[in-house]
Amino acid sequence: MTSVVYLMTMATVFLAVAIGSYALMPVRVRTLGGGLAIRRVEVARMPSVIFRLLFPLLDRLAPLFKRLTWPKYRTKAAVELQRAGLAEFMGVDHLLAAKVLSAVLTPLLVSQIFVIFANPLMFVLAGFGGFLLPDRLAADLRKARERKIVRTLPGAVDALSLSVEAGLEFLIAIQRLVERGRTGPLRDELATILNDIRLGKSRSEALKAFSARVEIPEVSSFVSVLVQADTLGASIGPVLQSQAERMRVERFQRAEKAGARASQKILFPLVLFIFPAVLIIIMGPVVLQMVYGR
Repeated sequence: MTSVVYLMTMATVFLAVAIGSYALMPVRVRTLGGGLAIRRVEVARMPSVIFRLLFPLLDRLAPLFKRLTWPKYRTKAAVELQRAGLAEFMGVDHLLAAKVLSAVLTPLLVSQIFVIFANPLMFVLAGFGGFLLPDRLAADLRKARERKIVRTLPGAVDALSLSVEAGLEFLIAIQRLVERGRTGPLRDELATILNDIRLGKSRSEALKAFSARVEIPEVSSFVSVLVQADTLGASIGPVLQSQAERMRVERFQRAEKAGARASQKILFPLVLFIFPAVLIIIMGPVVLQMVYGR
């Protein structure tokens, strides 16, 4: 039994090294529905190192899951991949392949660290946890992407407000921000807004699509105000200026809340680790003097 586990572990390590080496090479993906067109996927731009390393294997396993009918999960996973910034690189079939691969490999890897996983029940539970692991990873990527958007949104609105007040049209101001702004998810979303408008959508429709893709309260509030101003025909410059001021206030409020949470989180290690050490240092000599009478 030990030799079998050892061989499986060595095979897993070899597979991981092979995937890591292959991930450094350019990858081509065959697109379906458009003949045999070939598009190049820039694996290095993927936001997750784990998916980046596993992508060559996932891309070859994904066609096996196309016939798997799971409508509710496929709809939910497609939205999650879009909001996590992974939809450009991988689809739901890739995520299903990652779930199965993780369910197989996780018990094998964990069993080498913890002896308790030699129990068959624990082995099955580890496999179930591995099956859920890719979904958790995608959710963490979505949350990180949303935090980046919320963090960079006030500065972007400030830049748009200054550009519009200087005489630029709103779409030209967005284009300038996309061309000269810092790379990140917000810049990608603004570029998507411009592409949607170039493809025939109105400004309101493109902004609503942006709000639907991200689903962040700050973005939804910002988009609703812009759409309302666009519908009423109001000047967008004062609207952007008021939104920039409101977002600056909200940014300071978020910083204050984060500081308050930090003081609460530090209370547990303070009581558990720091206070006992200080007490030992202060009371130790007194106790020794009382015990030995010196």
